[in-house]
This record gives sequence, C-alpha cells and structure tokens, in this order.
Amino acid sequence: MIYCVWYPSGGFGHFVNAVLTLHGNNFLRPDGSLEFSSTGDSHSLDLIVPKYFHDRWPGGINFLDDKNYCVLIDNGINNEGQKFLDTFPAAKIIKLCYTDCSWPVVAQTMITKAMKSSIKDQLDFSSWQTDEDWAKREKYFLFLRNHKLRYSWRADNNATNINIKTLLDYKSFKTELINSGVILSNFRKIWNQWAHHNFKYFLPILCAQDIIKQIKNKESVDLTIITDIWTQAVVYYYIWLEFSIEVPHNDYSNWFTNTEEIAIMLNNLGVTV
Repeated sequence: MIYCVWYPSGGFGHFVNAVLTLHGNNFLRPDGSLEFSSTGDSHSLDLIVPKYFHDRWPGGINFLDDKNYCVLIDNGINNEGQKFLDTFPAAKIIKLCYTDCSWPVVAQTMITKAMKSSIKDQLDFSSWQTDEDWAKREKYFLFLRNHKLRYSWRADNNATNINIKTLLDYKSFKTELINSGVILSNFRKIWNQWAHHNFKYFLPILCAQDIIKQIKNKESVDLTIITDIWTQAVVYYYIWLEFSIEVPHNDYSNWFTNTEEIAIMLNNLGVTV
C-alpha cells in the first residue's frame, strides 16, 4: 500500500514520514537514524521513496505489492493541487491541515523552517513611523488575520485529515494515523524528541487559548510573564477570532498586565464577557 502524505511547508510531512517508515508495520526502513535540527526539522532522515516534488514524480522505484510505502507530496504551501493522484490513484492520502486556530503555528514554521527566515525579517517595518512594541504587535496581528494562506489546507473529504495541532498530543496523533489504515508500534520516544524541538511553535496558541478561557471564566491572571511580542499578537488574533473585535493597538499600546484588563477593554468595546 502507498500512503501519500500531503502537507503544507513547515517540517510536518517529514516527521509523519519518519513515524511511518520507522514504526509502521511492513514499511521499508530507512538506513539512517532520526535527528532533529535546531529549528525542529527531521529532514536528515533518508527517504525510502523519492518525493513527489512540485507536481513532478521522479520515479526510480519499483513498488512491491507486499510492502507499504510513504510518498511525501511536497508541492509547497501555495499549491494544494491534486495532480499527484494521477500518479498514485489507489493510494491512501494523509493530509496535514490547519484551521484558523492552528494557522499561527504554520505561519511561523513555514517562514522559520521552509524559508530559513523569521517573521520579523519578512515584514517590512521600515514603512512604519514607529518600531514600538504596540506597532509590532499590530503588524504581526494583521499578518495573521489578512494572510491569504490562512484559508488554505483545510480538511479534504477524500483523505485522512490530521490537524497540525493534533501532532502535539501523542495519543490523538497516533489514533489519526491508525485511522488511515496504518498499523503502528509505539513511537513515543521519537514523538518526545519532536515535541521537545517543536513545542515552541505551539506555545503561543496554547497561551492564547488559556487566556480566552480565563477571560470567559472571569479570572484575573497575570500576563506580565508573556513578553514575546509574537505570542502577544497571537493572543490579539485569538481575541479577534473569539469576540470579533480587534484590539485598538494604539489606544492599548502597553501589553495587558492581567486578563481582567482584557475583559474591561472588551466591555468598553461593547462585548459582554
């Protein structure tokens, strides 16, 4: 059986390939061992099958009927085309997806991992009259809210869909892979390694989800410990998702000291919390 792993940029596909080829039943095993780079990539592990790359299949392998194979569908984050199905019409498809809520993870990893850059370097601050923190938060927020790729990589009816966020939960992630028909041995050890190197990309959305929950529960929780401006912008983005309100960036130029202050702001803007 051929399993096509169809994914956006950010290193997720290579990790799924590592799980399948190292721990999937009846998969051919790679020669090397799994190592993670400083950005959390697992590209160093050799591929049993060449990539289907930018709508092209290089060939060069004879698939055996009694073996399982993983083919990475690497067309880049801008191309969700399904031309690969012409080459692999009988394959089982595992699609890595994201929603509005998990988009900030991919927004960061596609730049950090695939582009070998940073969000700050990709955004042009030179056209702004100030480089104060509130302006950076606004720039990051607008990047998250307005980027066209926020609407991409949704679930597909013809695939086993795995939300990027699911990778952060070992049991849920394993269950979703098993749902595609794969028989897996325990891969918690390599998952622990992956989580250790990649948790930093998920932390902002976890913080934002906690803050939204605390606001709804009318809890006053200290926010001064959140000093990373990208994380603060993700919180603003979650506020916008949840309450349909954009924080007035200039009016609230200082980062909030606690969740009660956010609730007061929302009430002042006509949102009952």
